[in-house]
Amino acid sequence: MKQIAIVALLALAISGCDKPKEETAQTNQPPAMCAKDTDCKGDRICESGQCMSPTSQPTAATKPELLAPAAPSIAYEALLISDDAAGPFSIAYMDLGTALNYQSRAGAVNLMESVVQDPESTGYVKIEKAYAFGPDKFVLVVSTGENGNSCPATTYVLSYDTKSEIVDGKTSIDGCSETVEAFAENNKLSVKKEGATTVVYNGKVI
Repeated sequence: MKQIAIVALLALAISGCDKPKEETAQTNQPPAMCAKDTDCKGDRICESGQCMSPTSQPTAATKPELLAPAAPSIAYEALLISDDAAGPFSIAYMDLGTALNYQSRAGAVNLMESVVQDPESTGYVKIEKAYAFGPDKFVLVVSTGENGNSCPATTYVLSYDTKSEIVDGKTSIDGCSETVEAFAENNKLSVKKEGATTVVYNGKVI
C-alpha cells in the first residue's frame, strides 16, 4: 500500500509541474483560427492564422496622392487673329455699326446683338483675343467704339457655344484703356485693362 501511495503522489507531482508549461505554450502560440480568407466570417481576411477586419489594412483610397484634384483634361488654345477674323468668327461692316458674325446652321449670326444694347451704334468692333476651349466653346475679347461712351474703347469678353449656337455669357472689362491683356493657363483665362481682372473658367463667362 505504501508503494502504491508513493507512486500516486509522484504521478500527481509530475502532472502538476507539466501543467503550467502547457498553459505557457498556449499563451505564447495561440491556435490558428483560419487557413484562408473563406474561413473567416463576413468580409474579414485571414492574416497569420487569425481573422482580421480589412479596415486595418491600408487601401488605395486613403493614399493622399489619390485625393488630389486631377489636372484639367482640356485647356484654352489661342486662336490666330488675321485681318478681321479669328477661327469661325469674322468682322462684317454694316451701314450702321459693325457685326461680329458666326456662320450658324441657320445662316450668319451677329454676336454683338447678344452683347450690346444697340448693335447699330457699335462704331467699330475689333477682335482683341480669341480662344477655343474644347471643340464647342469659344471665348472672345472684343473692343467697340460705342456712340456716346466716354471711353475710347469699351471691351467685352463673351463666350459662345457652337453646339447650341448661342452667346452663353458676357461681361464688360473694367477700364477705358485701348490696351487689353489676356493670359490663359489650363482652364483659367484672365483678362485685364487698367481696372480689375476678369477671370473666365472652362470656356464660359459667368
